[in-house]
Amino acid sequence: MISNRDLVEKTKPILKDSYFHVFISIVLASILPQIISSVSPQNLYLNIGVVCLSGYIQLGIAVFCLDVFKKGEGEFTTIFSRFDSLKPIFFIAVLSIIILLGFILLIIPGIILALMYSQVFFILADDPDIGVIEAFNLSEKMMRNHKWQLFMLNLEAFFYFIAGVFTLFIWWVWLLPRYSVAYAGFYEELKKEFKG
Repeated sequence: MISNRDLVEKTKPILKDSYFHVFISIVLASILPQIISSVSPQNLYLNIGVVCLSGYIQLGIAVFCLDVFKKGEGEFTTIFSRFDSLKPIFFIAVLSIIILLGFILLIIPGIILALMYSQVFFILADDPDIGVIEAFNLSEKMMRNHKWQLFMLNLEAFFYFIAGVFTLFIWWVWLLPRYSVAYAGFYEELKKEFKG
């Protein structure tokens, strides 16, 4: 497994002409559920719909970032290309419940569970026919001995994003694409190691 530094550096040539496109695509897709939720924050049915939509968006961003990592480009419409199945709803529901239970027990179990099942949307992006339980089991197996590395990658991204606030968020135009594509690269490296 390559180091986090090499993983992030690997995104430079991939993104050299598409930072802004990747940034805008991910931001627009990510804020869509929040915009819908703000219409009527107290509406239970709307909030359930927003959670369901979030599952599709998360899957779409995984598909988009994998495309960018593998091909050096991704189409914005790809983010909305997987609305043909109910699986993303089950994925987001199961993942949310597992992480919530972990955080109710204590913060550390919640973090461990979030890391353990962090690859489920990449797995579904890669294989639309995979079952929910199978994907969660596969993520758990792939993440064995790699949770600390992903935790450190997340921590590094968090501190850089905090530092980006002092540039009036301008640095985020580079940070968001680099780390989003690095997460896709992390999955691809895991997959190679798991199969190999």
